[in-house]
Amino acid sequence: MARLFTSHTAPEGSFIMRFSAPLTPAQAELLGEDVGMIAALAAQALNHVHGADIERLVKAFTSSNALDVTAVRYLKHLEDGLPRGEAAGRAATALMHDWADAVLNSSSRGDRA
Repeated sequence: MARLFTSHTAPEGSFIMRFSAPLTPAQAELLGEDVGMIAALAAQALNHVHGADIERLVKAFTSSNALDVTAVRYLKHLEDGLPRGEAAGRAATALMHDWADAVLNSSSRGDRA
């Protein structure tokens, strides 16, 4: 995984995760919790709306590559100044788009996604 970084403390005392300095253990733990929640909610949404197999979604969304990309996207959105909820929503949306693209590509090749 690309080295994740963090930056400064926000005025209200909470920290803002960024790419500019190494993550502290507390920030790494929070990042892990946030990315886990992003993956879980994206899987639940696709299962609920489209009936996609939840076990397959969770397996896909919790692969090392998917978690790495989601973490980087989430941190980038935070760095751009988005609130945590909006940053998480955008990272989840991108994860679902990646999944949909993979399904479409597999379908066009005759594979099973």
